[in-house]
Amino acid sequence: MIITDNNYIDKARFSDALDTYRSSKNTDSGNSIGTLGEKSLHAVLKRYYEPDSSRHEVAVGDYVADIVGEEGIIEIQTRNFSRLKPKLGGLLELCRVTVVHPVIVSRRIINIDGLTGEVVSVRTSPKHGSLYTEMRELYTLRDILTSDNLTMKFPLLTAHEFRTYGVKTRRRKKQRTKKGEYVSDVIPTDIIDEITLSESCDYSVLIPDGLPEQFGAKEFAAAAATDATNARMAINLLVRMKLAKPVEKKGNRIVYTLVAPI
Repeated sequence: MIITDNNYIDKARFSDALDTYRSSKNTDSGNSIGTLGEKSLHAVLKRYYEPDSSRHEVAVGDYVADIVGEEGIIEIQTRNFSRLKPKLGGLLELCRVTVVHPVIVSRRIINIDGLTGEVVSVRTSPKHGSLYTEMRELYTLRDILTSDNLTMKFPLLTAHEFRTYGVKTRRRKKQRTKKGEYVSDVIPTDIIDEITLSESCDYSVLIPDGLPEQFGAKEFAAAAATDATNARMAINLLVRMKLAKPVEKKGNRIVYTLVAPI
């Protein structure tokens, strides 16, 4: 289990960011739930990490940064990191950059009839996000994670996920459920904690409790309660950060051990 220190989160500021966003929605009659994709999540986090809107969407060189503040640039990335990678490479050459990627640890799924706008059902999702569920995204940036100018932040959130059905959508099939629903909006409701990865030693947060002295992907996956693919990527990141090393290979299986801190 990943354990973090929640001394860095500010629930009051998060509540203010959420209230400010809701107020802006109420005064903008042209927007409603179901039309903004996942922009609500992005907007709330931007207000949380920088309440001063004059620091939002600022031109930096050839790019537009989500936030420019006293500690550098903050980029809010709610989805695919592969799209961010080229931009991030350019910004890191200019100044310090913090990438914020939300992890939804608990969500309520609200189904909406796309024709009437009525809420049809509400249920709690059995799925729970964690840093391990974000391994594919984090691993995309593996070549630049050791940059002195880069910090990764993973706020752990609860959220309401709105799913719309009964209307035509241009969303690709993989973005829709078997029932034809698609996620039309994700609105965070609370911030629970935050994981910060800045230095190599910070990646020790990936080491799960109960990991045997020597382990492979199977043992790591069991200890971390994740799948084998996420386990392999987590192990590779630990090796890259010099927190683990391979000790032997048995057929196709590589055995690793943790590296004791100096």
